[in-house]
Amino acid sequence: MKLDIQISMTMISLLRYGKQCSSFLQRTTPHITNRSFRYFHATSLPMDGCSLPFDIGPYSAAEVTISTNSDNDDELLLSKIEESIQFWKDNDYTSAWITIPSARARLVEQLSSKDNNNLCFDLHHINSSEQTIIMKKWLKDDIEDKIPPWASHQVGVAGFVLNDDNEILLIKEWSGPLSSRVPSKQWKMPGGMLDRGESFEEATIREVYEETGIKCSFEGILSFWHRHNLKWGKSDMYYVCLLRPKSLELNLCPVEISDARWMHVNDFLANENHPLIIEVMRNNFSLDVTSNVNENAERLKSLAYMKPGSVQWPGREPYPTYYSVPTK
Repeated sequence: MKLDIQISMTMISLLRYGKQCSSFLQRTTPHITNRSFRYFHATSLPMDGCSLPFDIGPYSAAEVTISTNSDNDDELLLSKIEESIQFWKDNDYTSAWITIPSARARLVEQLSSKDNNNLCFDLHHINSSEQTIIMKKWLKDDIEDKIPPWASHQVGVAGFVLNDDNEILLIKEWSGPLSSRVPSKQWKMPGGMLDRGESFEEATIREVYEETGIKCSFEGILSFWHRHNLKWGKSDMYYVCLLRPKSLELNLCPVEISDARWMHVNDFLANENHPLIIEVMRNNFSLDVTSNVNENAERLKSLAYMKPGSVQWPGREPYPTYYSVPTK
């Protein structure tokens, strides 16, 4: 349920080529055709005469997909790739991308070999869902390769679920091996990693429901952290989202969750010490250990939050965008 979904950061580079200055927006994954980036495809580049069939990707990228069955003669295929590289260079392509099925992983060693300067592809990333290996080669010898490495971040969400009685939804996970697992010591917010293609709203609502059985409506983003040097050198962005529950009856996921409860904010501040929840209460709701919220008080309002919206350029699909607004 909690997938280590990671995201890649966009880089903006100002590159100089000869006497002409051109601005490139280098995206981490130019091999992936995405309709949101179709406006940057260099469709005027020539394609006829190349030894291999290919697609034109964003930012003048040449994209080749090798199938399991086609071109079974590796030597012939490598020869066609070398010829294609020269074609792409001659016709002003900036990079070459080759998608290799795992069944033909033997090609990786030959494509990445430094003994053949005509190849010298770099291993960019692995697509586990499609069982493919993606390699890339920068084609502009006189311009620095500005394509960043794959997947520098993972993105997660937590649900700050606040009901009308000013109680927050808290969970304890299972800890330790399955044969001798014990409840975690600290109460925390339900949450987890975004699935591929999920929005903050979808992910937070899904995670809370999967872990606790509570259906919610999404109100906005309260805060997020950005930390570095996690496993495999990755970075982490974790968003705390304000949710309103549609029900109060708990139905726990027995695989992940050992316990869950509704806890009044006064009880939490008096007895618990989860740093992130404490900071959210202090910065978003002006609550601390000296606060005493009346039991009959209306549902707390955040001082501000980021509400969901969108930005749209003419001819493009809207981009989900979040805006900081004061609570009315």
